[in-house]
Amino acid sequence: MTILGVFLINEIRTGGDRRYLELLELLAERGNRVFVVMNTFLNYTPKHLTQIGLSVKYIRHKFPPASFLFRENIKKNLPFIKSKAPQIDFIHIHGDIYLKSAIFLKKVLQVPLFYASRCNDVDRARILRGKGGLPPKEYLFSFIYEQVNLSRERQIARFADLTTFQNAVDRDVFVKRTKYLIEKTVLIPGNIGLPRCKPEWENKNDSKSVQTIVYIGSLSPSKGLLDLLKALAELKKRGFGGLRCCALGRAEDAGQTKRLIETLGIREMVAIEGFQYPFPSLARCDMMVYPTLYDAYPDTALEALHTGCPVIASRVGGLTDLLKYPELLFEMGDIMEIADRIERCVKEPSFYQHIRRLCAERAKAHHFDWAARFEEAMKKRR
Repeated sequence: MTILGVFLINEIRTGGDRRYLELLELLAERGNRVFVVMNTFLNYTPKHLTQIGLSVKYIRHKFPPASFLFRENIKKNLPFIKSKAPQIDFIHIHGDIYLKSAIFLKKVLQVPLFYASRCNDVDRARILRGKGGLPPKEYLFSFIYEQVNLSRERQIARFADLTTFQNAVDRDVFVKRTKYLIEKTVLIPGNIGLPRCKPEWENKNDSKSVQTIVYIGSLSPSKGLLDLLKALAELKKRGFGGLRCCALGRAEDAGQTKRLIETLGIREMVAIEGFQYPFPSLARCDMMVYPTLYDAYPDTALEALHTGCPVIASRVGGLTDLLKYPELLFEMGDIMEIADRIERCVKEPSFYQHIRRLCAERAKAHHFDWAARFEEAMKKRR
């Protein structure tokens, strides 16, 4: 097959960005011809895919929107794109920032669009508003963005010939809201595999007891870190002040987190280690706690499973599918349940080992050929 992708942002900021490029590289490695319209300002050297370079300058979250600039640059450079990538079988994009571009390309090239939904932005915003996960300015703007995201959902339903979701909950909500045909959907969860999950980190974690907890994600409220901090304060009251928590995430998001650490009096329990390669921390820490308010299918939980680091997480989004077992899940925002689960792992080595065994089983379930699933879905649709 010949596949056309779009990746016009100028930096790889998220796991979703990284995974999209990984997928396109893997599809190319499998023998497909993969062309990607890519920003020349991006520091990236393709290994297997073919880059179609466009120079697009933009500023994140400023006017005009990046999605608009991406489409206009593609319009302007359409003859160049067509000369580099003739006879396309599929346009494939992840996320809505490229939706305008993909719809334009679909219309002019007369080829099907395969859209990969990365996040249920509508319900995510509603959850964050309800749980205090947004600062005041973002809270107000989220009502506007909700209408924008609902409009985008309708566009996806109108123009996408095939749509993949990472979990059944997000798929079913989308189908109900848009009346999209479920026959045009496919479930493809995240996996554990190369190039991210390298063999040298597999089952590297061999902890026997819980002394150090790791958290990986945004240091702002959206991923539930503040709930974990409150649970740590509760554990300190119960006599477990010797526990340590390593928090990995972008330091620019840490203002509210640092203030809460001081207010709760748990400075000695928490180390903010910044944004970094996660596997060394996952290999040395005894447990990962991920109290996120919403996640579709977080890579960080898959990375923990790969290293053998046991994970407990919120019962939200795709985490119910990812972790499956009740012992590995807790109610989102339930401080006491988070504290109780950590305490039990600390006090009962047999329960901690049980948690480890369940996580090892979930790791096995995620060893599959991710790119092959996407390739199979496109072949069935042709």
